[in-house]
Amino acid sequence: LRVQPMRLMPAGLALAVFSAILPVFKGLPIMTGLWLSDPLPVIGLVGSALLFDLGVYIVVLGVALTIIFTISESV
Repeated sequence: LRVQPMRLMPAGLALAVFSAILPVFKGLPIMTGLWLSDPLPVIGLVGSALLFDLGVYIVVLGVALTIIFTISESV
């Protein structure tokens, strides 16, 4: 891989935390959903929940790949 799986975990965690605290800068409670006013052509409406889910997905992917590579190296 071009990116080490261990580097995916902090990147995904940072993305999830950023999307969770983003509403605080607008004076809203933490984890409040924010949405773009205009939909994107193919995707539609994009919100902060998408960034949070993407961050969690990247963390889980990094953990799973790290476990798989660790097991495969020991065999």
